[in-house]
Amino acid sequence: MSAPSSRRRRTALVVGAIAALTVSLTAACGSGDAATGTGDKLPTSADGTPNLKGTTIRIVTGAAPAIEDTKIALVAQVLKSWGADATIVNQTGDPSAIRVLLAGDADIGTLAVSSSINSGLKIFGPSQPRLDYHFLGAPSLNSMKDLPGHVYGTSNVHGVEALMFADLLAKNNIDPKAVTTTVAGGASVRVSAMLTHHIDATFAHATDVSKLTSAGFHDLVTMSKTAPELADSFLATSPQWLASHGALAVAIDQAWIKAAQIFNTDKDQWVKAAVAYAKADEKEASSTYDALKAADTFPASKDAYSEASAKVQEDLANKVGAITKAPATSDWVDTATWDKATAAMKLT
Repeated sequence: MSAPSSRRRRTALVVGAIAALTVSLTAACGSGDAATGTGDKLPTSADGTPNLKGTTIRIVTGAAPAIEDTKIALVAQVLKSWGADATIVNQTGDPSAIRVLLAGDADIGTLAVSSSINSGLKIFGPSQPRLDYHFLGAPSLNSMKDLPGHVYGTSNVHGVEALMFADLLAKNNIDPKAVTTTVAGGASVRVSAMLTHHIDATFAHATDVSKLTSAGFHDLVTMSKTAPELADSFLATSPQWLASHGALAVAIDQAWIKAAQIFNTDKDQWVKAAVAYAKADEKEASSTYDALKAADTFPASKDAYSEASAKVQEDLANKVGAITKAPATSDWVDTATWDKATAAMKLT
């Protein structure tokens, strides 16, 4: 599949890729001066949505266009429908995405907690608030309690997988020393390693679960259910940009909420957007949607983002050595922007 195998691996720069998306949203209308996004309030259109005419929003993400990331493509499309010049800048991995952001070649990014903290950035809303991972074990593993004495394969020992694994071990009272951890490559490589019995357990994307269960492997944990407080990524930016573009940041969070509502109510619209953004096959996009929907990866609810959730991830990141410091949450977490956006969208 194109999505998991290329995710955060291939280098690409896609500017204006959203223009081709055919999402049927009400376009912003009305008159007034061009919005800058500065200050506390933006002009609104006749339908009550933010009037973003005259604004430019460049969103950097550490992945090539992939079906799973259609969520951010929808956010950009909503922003365009409200009048903004919104584009996506695709990079390979968070480090490259951060370099683009800090160089001023993007305004906001979709980044993991550890990346945001280590780079001195501030998160102000959700990107993917639920994990689309499952933890799968060999046929001999019937539950997490059977994991000690076996080999766990991961792509790295400091990223999101490390946070998830630390969380699972703690919740199941398993000593990390009782499990052998080996770096086994990206998602698709690890699936192959499982099938050839080179590793006994690993995290797999929801779209890869059936490949393993059909071969006799056990789906032990659905992370979105076991650890709903853990997020894949957040919307992040520099403290300076957030301070000078407060109203625009609120509009971006509103666009995220609108995109989440589309995901949860209109599969056809999401699939069309995925085909356009990721150049994916419609059947593949449809099956990926079903897997993501089942994992509740894109909830249109206020608890999709909270300081408490961010703190949990900071603590885990500190535990596995993914961050170089553990600052106060007020230093890197902004909740006022999200509170204003959810109030404007009447989200509970």
